[in-house]
Amino acid sequence: MSTDFVNDPSEMKFRGTFSYKNDNISVVEFGNNVNMRIEKISPNIAKIYFVDDQGNSIQIPNNVALKDTLNNFNETPQVVNGFGTYFVSWISNYVLLQNDVAVFILKNQQQQSIEGVDGFRYSTIEQ
Repeated sequence: MSTDFVNDPSEMKFRGTFSYKNDNISVVEFGNNVNMRIEKISPNIAKIYFVDDQGNSIQIPNNVALKDTLNNFNETPQVVNGFGTYFVSWISNYVLLQNDVAVFILKNQQQQSIEGVDGFRYSTIEQ
């Protein structure tokens, strides 16, 4: 089993989606009273932050880092209301590292809807 999830994310399982188009908050429960939330701020920006099991803000765990894999650098957390917060954009892909091991990926789906008028026929050629 590969542990290189950044270059070989095939080991990661699909767990859902996060959308910049609604106000739903995605939650990942790490256990030990640590939960990660992803919340839209604007149509282009979201924040990743951590809370305890009661929903109270906590600091980013010491062994956690967020890497922008499109631009190959670790994101620097910003302090919001006294707590570390990562800001992300739909343009990049991100990997959350825990003890330098990839445990979570946010992947830009790089897709667009196709819309058109009636009267044409629309299909997909699968390859």
